[in-house]
Amino acid sequence: MISIVIDSKVSRWTREIKYVFGFMFQTLGYNFRFLEELEELKANDILLIYGYTEPTPEELKGLAKHYITFFIPCDPDFFDNKAYSADRLRRCMREIKLLNITPIVSARKFEYPAENYTESDISGGKINFDLVGNLFLHLSNLEESSDAGSMEKGFYPDSASAFYNYRETPIADNLLWLMDSLIKEHCRAKNNCIAQKLLWPSAQQAAVLLSHSIDDLQKWDVSSIILSLPDDLAMFFSFRWKQLAHTLKGKLQYLFTNYELNWNFEEFLKHDKDSNCRSTYYLATEANEEIDYSLEDPDLQEEIQKILHNGNDIGLLATADKLTQDDYLTRKQILLHLLGKEKLGIRQLNYKSNNTIRELQNKISPVFSQSTAFQSLPGYKNGMSLPWQPWVNGTKMDYWELPTIYRDEYLKINKHNYLQLEDAKHQLKKFFQNALRTHSIFSMDFTIASFSNISYMNKLYPYLLALIKSGKTYLATAGELVDWWEKRNRVTINESEDQICLMFPDDLDNFTLCLHGNIKIKEVAEMPAKVMGNQIQFTNIKADSIAVIVVEGK
Repeated sequence: MISIVIDSKVSRWTREIKYVFGFMFQTLGYNFRFLEELEELKANDILLIYGYTEPTPEELKGLAKHYITFFIPCDPDFFDNKAYSADRLRRCMREIKLLNITPIVSARKFEYPAENYTESDISGGKINFDLVGNLFLHLSNLEESSDAGSMEKGFYPDSASAFYNYRETPIADNLLWLMDSLIKEHCRAKNNCIAQKLLWPSAQQAAVLLSHSIDDLQKWDVSSIILSLPDDLAMFFSFRWKQLAHTLKGKLQYLFTNYELNWNFEEFLKHDKDSNCRSTYYLATEANEEIDYSLEDPDLQEEIQKILHNGNDIGLLATADKLTQDDYLTRKQILLHLLGKEKLGIRQLNYKSNNTIRELQNKISPVFSQSTAFQSLPGYKNGMSLPWQPWVNGTKMDYWELPTIYRDEYLKINKHNYLQLEDAKHQLKKFFQNALRTHSIFSMDFTIASFSNISYMNKLYPYLLALIKSGKTYLATAGELVDWWEKRNRVTINESEDQICLMFPDDLDNFTLCLHGNIKIKEVAEMPAKVMGNQIQFTNIKADSIAVIVVEGK
């Protein structure tokens, strides 16, 4: 077990600190607890000290002879949204090499991000910057809160962030990797055994989330055709004839057949079904300036039934035209009634989100939100690729935030031009490989309208589905992924010197545990399991089941 001691000198920030450690070790899948006194330590515990002052060599010798001990220095300014101005944040930014070059914030200078203690009889090490504070910076949108002067119409522009140039780096994931690597390294060295819940049910390399925002179902009417004539002429005289031909074909289809080009449900449903994939669709409940359809449309109702029949999920697409709790709650209730469900997720249209909207979403109790993404370029907003519960104005939100890494919006170069097909394939492949490397989530949003707006989507989307099927991935709807995440968190681990006891409070189709350290698995009792090296896979788990794993040192 990982036992955490927080310096009493930073007790003012205990809630924030415990929130970050909770995120860290729940995500990594380790059993952990907070200690008030060192006397509470048990055999084989891993001690983590977070505070102002590094323990003296004498103190370390007394601890680290018996326990693997790590020290992380605390910079309490991270927990004060007024302490790190935008300028100070940039001045204190440094690059460290982890899985790749990773930006961190530290007022302290150091040569290496982490190092081991040099005493031969001491097992442990230290991180040379405030890893906890850096994680809090991203989990809490601290930069947005402390840089109000950069706000544009109530929203923080992507380009204002000091981390914008590092958008293709999963910063938080890399920081977790650093902590994880130190734990595993020292467990092997000291012959300690520690159990870890793997991220995905059957030890998959990554998870995949496909989603489709339903925001624009009518591409043309007579007035929009007339108003678009200057754009057609611009495409003609700039020799963008392929795009012009695609546009004119759509206009003629509408004029002579009344065919709605953006009505692309069938295309996405067919491709997903052929590839045995499922998606999460986000649907608005009322028409406004940004939404051009009504739930009362019988054709749309028919499409909704097809979506559900094929095993897909539907969440609420929220717009910012009415930012009150009653309005949000009404929209939620309308959709729940239509779907016959008790709970659902939410996405803010165009990923326009801020702390006001995050708090508003929390008040209507969605299970999850998929409202975090960059506006114009792909990458890891907040440095995140895995689920987290945002910290907003001093409170942890109840819902899970699922970041979106790639949107069809990123294919646009300007109003009339898109990336070349091969360039688009290259981008998708790069981020998919990133997900496999970090065992994270490859999350995408291709709007319903994209199949008609982007001329090569009929080639790109099948390529994407083939790509994600090429790896060992956990394909799920957003609701299924969050359900797994919560059930994974509820699995409890009790560790002793020669056995590990697992308790499963929920039904689970699959669950994988990994044991680190120089140990041998002798037996798995009480439940059937498949042992593969240091991994143990469980299947068809019933609620309230218990598994006992007997181990011995090699």
